[in-house]
Amino acid sequence: MCYNLVLMRLPFLVPLAAFAAAAAPPAIVPAAEIRVGVQSGLVVTAYGALWSTDLAVGQVVRIDPARNRVVRRIPFSSRPFGLAAGAGSVWVSDRSTNVLGRIDPKTGRVLRRIPIGFNSYGLAFGAGSAWVTSEADGTVRRISPASNRTVATIKIGATPDGVAYAFGSIWVADLGRGALVRVDPRTNRVTRRIPIAKADWITASPDALWVSSEAGEIVRVDPSSARVVSRIRVGANPLGSAWVGGELWVPNIDDGTLSIVDPARNAVRTTVTVGNGPLAVAQASGDAWISNSQDGTLWRVHASP
Repeated sequence: MCYNLVLMRLPFLVPLAAFAAAAAPPAIVPAAEIRVGVQSGLVVTAYGALWSTDLAVGQVVRIDPARNRVVRRIPFSSRPFGLAAGAGSVWVSDRSTNVLGRIDPKTGRVLRRIPIGFNSYGLAFGAGSAWVTSEADGTVRRISPASNRTVATIKIGATPDGVAYAFGSIWVADLGRGALVRVDPRTNRVTRRIPIAKADWITASPDALWVSSEAGEIVRVDPSSARVVSRIRVGANPLGSAWVGGELWVPNIDDGTLSIVDPARNAVRTTVTVGNGPLAVAQASGDAWISNSQDGTLWRVHASP
């Protein structure tokens, strides 16, 4: 949901005094810049490659990190967004049509097109299934790779966005009702709701969950106690963060910055300026990869800027 809002916002005027009061973060220089397409989307690492999408053209893009180049473009639906990997496949959900695609990573062939909920957003693979959220009906759907069918539809709340599998549970960010929701994959039931205002995206580290909030903060949650440990101010509208080199890399889509969070201090170690509309981060080949949605690019950045 927040991604669509970014594209609709109008420019606004900032008083000159505001620029004088705070210097802009230093710009980072990418080691490589790959043209994904017109509007690059999420990015995941799987099967020896990086995978992203072009939301404007409607394609899934495979990138070879050894050569820093696109090696395959796979046409898919109209606005492919969610990405996940599991059961020997790459899974992609479309924002505009009610379809989940299953792709063979070796051939690039779309093996299945599975009906799901409209206005899908997050996609994850875990507990032997694919899980996709639907903003339209407030649910997360569980899809079996054995049958290529939805086997459970679980009511989450209002406007569920990010979803992740970690610590034996499915976790869903309910943006509309402001909560992190835990689902037991053994029973397909909601077992906990943790209040987090404007919860949007979820990233797991070895001992914590990190929830991006549209309020401009990252919320650290202890998965064993299901309690909030810390709230960390970052940039404007943080989204698809990733665990890179023992730190949390947070793209702030509305202000074109990247915040790197030190988990030992629960504080931002540094903030740098990246491309236009940084949407998501992934780790591959020892480096971080940043999807700049409005540039249509993927930046390769060394892991210790």
